[in-house]
Amino acid sequence: MKKLCCLILFTFILTACNSSELSITEIQNIPNKVQENINPDYQLQWINNIDKNASYIIFHSTDDVTADLEVVDNILNVKLDSTGQKNNELKMYVYKLNRGDAEFDTINVKVNGQDTPLDSLTGF
Repeated sequence: MKKLCCLILFTFILTACNSSELSITEIQNIPNKVQENINPDYQLQWINNIDKNASYIIFHSTDDVTADLEVVDNILNVKLDSTGQKNNELKMYVYKLNRGDAEFDTINVKVNGQDTPLDSLTGF
């Protein structure tokens, strides 16, 4: 019985890690391949990991930033909003976007509600 419970728990954890849900999370441990592609001179970068069906959004700001997602029709809106808390120094925010099973053909990044062009789009 104990082995069965452990197996069920392990399966649940694996399922949660490989979720097919569209999600965005701020990460602190940046994969090496992503770090190699970050350009500190750019304010907004998009880095795709084609093998893992994941993308990384790098955003530099002196404000505290939150991220959210919204799919409208076939458009994925990535919303980056400042919380109004200013820092004295420029901070790098790295978000991991899991596309999951969501269907969209266009990606739009909005910073504080304004459509914002990417400085760089890279893939590995």
